[in-house]
Amino acid sequence: MNDFYKVLFNKQPDEMIRGDYYFHADMDGDCFDENNVRNWMEDGAFRRAWKKGQNAENEMAPLYAKACEVFAERPSPFLEIACGPGMGLAPLLLTQYPKTLCLATDACSLLIKSWRQYIDGNLSQYDISLASFSVFDMPLRENSLSTVTSYIGVSSTRAGEQGQTKALREIYRVLKSGGYFIAIENEWTNLDAIKRVFELWGRPIWDGLQNLSPWKDKFMKCGFIVENDEKSCYHKLSKTDNELGEQADKFGIAIGQTYTLYILRKP
Repeated sequence: MNDFYKVLFNKQPDEMIRGDYYFHADMDGDCFDENNVRNWMEDGAFRRAWKKGQNAENEMAPLYAKACEVFAERPSPFLEIACGPGMGLAPLLLTQYPKTLCLATDACSLLIKSWRQYIDGNLSQYDISLASFSVFDMPLRENSLSTVTSYIGVSSTRAGEQGQTKALREIYRVLKSGGYFIAIENEWTNLDAIKRVFELWGRPIWDGLQNLSPWKDKFMKCGFIVENDEKSCYHKLSKTDNELGEQADKFGIAIGQTYTLYILRKP
């Protein structure tokens, strides 16, 4: 853990492994297992994820370019929340600004342990601190960071919209006044089509897909000023994405998500 981040924590970790902080919050994260670890480490998933995150030539290019433009105006040590197996926006920002400090976090301790192993062996040129904690209850002091980043980190939180709001309030709390939350989040574009897929599938619609308010409304409700939300792209769900995509393909129903870059400032 870099000394810059050490002083920002408001309590001691439950465990420290290889310098990284663990707060035993696995219940709030994805449930990965050793099969996932083999995929990340032996089958090259981490390597591919990092390379994809660096690549501004993919469908996210306009969003990535704007995110880098905003970060360039005020480069500072940043917190990547709910980094997942893709490491969020860290590959993009660290490729552009390799000397910048990064604290990447996720609730899943197994994921963080795996990332540490991969980073030490393959990404040692970057100063990446790691911690395992929940975005619902971040063990960080109020007004402690100038920049927080997310790539569907809030979109992927558990407990639906209630969980998203809880996460946003925590992000707002740890940001300094004038600090920025740079986030690419997604939302479903055709709920009627999605409901039809679940009807044909014979399953109840997932809780996280129901009665969701627009992201802009959620951000403003939590106190953020939305400075920019103009960059977005559409991703059609395919059968290789997940189980829902597989069912949509089976029934010939097109469903997808819009990914939008939000530039949010704490007053």
